[in-house]
Amino acid sequence: MSVSLVSQRIGFWQRVCERVQTRAAHGGPAEPVLVYTAVNAIEADLVIALLTSEDIPAFATGATLSQTYGMVVGPLAEVKIWVSAALAEQARRLIETRHLRGEESTVSSHS
Repeated sequence: MSVSLVSQRIGFWQRVCERVQTRAAHGGPAEPVLVYTAVNAIEADLVIALLTSEDIPAFATGATLSQTYGMVVGPLAEVKIWVSAALAEQARRLIETRHLRGEESTVSSHS
């Protein structure tokens, strides 16, 4: 991985952390909440892009496992998407209306 790519990724995550901290400072809790479980890293990237386009910082867990072992389907390929608790309901609604569009909902209702 090139140094510039690493720098871009670090800069991106620093901006995400700053947004979460700013929102937490304005009364919203900053602890992450699971809002969606994607079937694989590709879907997770799409959902995270959707959320960040609407100014909702999000991150994924589990993508490294699926990429390391080349999993694209099944439980080992699943990627969990997290947002701050203050933005969880807004994120779930956005995923439900703009990503799932009538598909059977798999939006997590964990709080």
